[in-house]
Amino acid sequence: MIPLRRWWAGTSLVGRFTAVGLLLTVVLGLLVGKATASAIRITAMDEEAQRIATIVAGRLGGLLRPEDLQGSLPPDRYAEIDRSIQGRTADTGTLAVNLWRADGTVVYSTNHASVGRRAANDDELADALTGRTARSIEPAGRADTVLRGAAGQDPVMEIYVPLMFGGSRAAGAFEVYRDLHDVDARIGAVERATAIALGTGMAVLLALLVLVVRGASRQLRTQSDDLARLAAQQEIDRRQTEFVGIVSHELRTPLTALLGFSELLLTRDVPDADRREWTALLHSGAQRLGHLVEQLLDVSRLDEGRLELGRARVPVAGAVQEALESFAALPPAHRIEQSYRGEPLEAVADRDKLVQVLTNLISNAVKYSPDGGLVRVDGRPNGSTVRISVTDEGLGIPPEEMATIFDRFHRVDDERRRTIEGTGLGLYITRQLVEMQGGRIEVYSLGPRRGSTFTVVLPAAADEAGEDDADG
Repeated sequence: MIPLRRWWAGTSLVGRFTAVGLLLTVVLGLLVGKATASAIRITAMDEEAQRIATIVAGRLGGLLRPEDLQGSLPPDRYAEIDRSIQGRTADTGTLAVNLWRADGTVVYSTNHASVGRRAANDDELADALTGRTARSIEPAGRADTVLRGAAGQDPVMEIYVPLMFGGSRAAGAFEVYRDLHDVDARIGAVERATAIALGTGMAVLLALLVLVVRGASRQLRTQSDDLARLAAQQEIDRRQTEFVGIVSHELRTPLTALLGFSELLLTRDVPDADRREWTALLHSGAQRLGHLVEQLLDVSRLDEGRLELGRARVPVAGAVQEALESFAALPPAHRIEQSYRGEPLEAVADRDKLVQVLTNLISNAVKYSPDGGLVRVDGRPNGSTVRISVTDEGLGIPPEEMATIFDRFHRVDDERRRTIEGTGLGLYITRQLVEMQGGRIEVYSLGPRRGSTFTVVLPAAADEAGEDDADG
């Protein structure tokens, strides 16, 4: 433990993050890979069962007449059916065939000794006799029918296909034993392709996160040098610790959900409804990871001056409406209202970045109003500028926090906010985007639990057009 502790203490932020990220990526990849392989196999088996059911219904169903299932087959009729079935199933991977009457008795079998046998607690046969295709996987040695070409304990698939004669009830059922070698080969190919895709995706995600952390780490090192010259080395240490803590927390929460639900999918045989719900939760966790990556990338681009903006006339109402598309599934306790003055109200801005700014502010208004309430978006002209305000009835902002609310990684520290997800980057990115477009952002709050108002001030399009005309 001591060498590991020394290595950890002497390793850079990027090195630590890479080590932890690699470990988490490997564990997550293994769990997701196993869960995915299990799902692929189940799906492939179901598809194979349905394919064989279709073939059986087409090739074998037409051989029979209703009277064949009324009692024992006469020897000449049995021989006729046997020749047809043997001929039509040769070299198709079918190892054996049984024909069951509705009373659960075998009237025909490629293993003639099975004729007359009655079913005992055969759930799949019962399903087939109600009109549904059913399947099961059994070792060849446990099957009670002689299987053509089966060797040892190689697993085989039993497929039960209802036999219908035009009515709504099954008159009987075919039981088909299938060799799984071809299916296993197809499953193996899909699993290999999935493993390659999953491994590549995990590697890209890890590399992307390392690049993001490397960029952020470079910025922190620059700040550390400045603070060292000012005899404030402790401040940069605090920032580095805070950064690692925030990123680790935001990564750990969705990763915990991904690992937990992946393990459940891997270790439990769950109903389809639960499988779909858990898969949706896995998708939600992956989306949250993606959002964190996007935030870190935005910070990296802003810090390095690599973010490019285009400026044009942007209708404020249209930008707000585009931002609200992200809130289609708004919690019932929240309401969003809009009001505008000075139509048509247009600002000079980068449309995509203005939408991102509005989305961040509305998201904050909803997120920090845990008890619900009204979120109001107002737009109005003010001389040569346009003012867009987002007001909520939520937790509010303490007076002592107003000066630092837009700082990087800053979050108001109180009991109710600790349970709310966030990295402390949203408002920092928002202010940077507004100022890069020649505007400013203001905040106002009467205090804790009295709501807050964030106002974006941007150049008005009308004044911009007037200046262009004058220059011409």
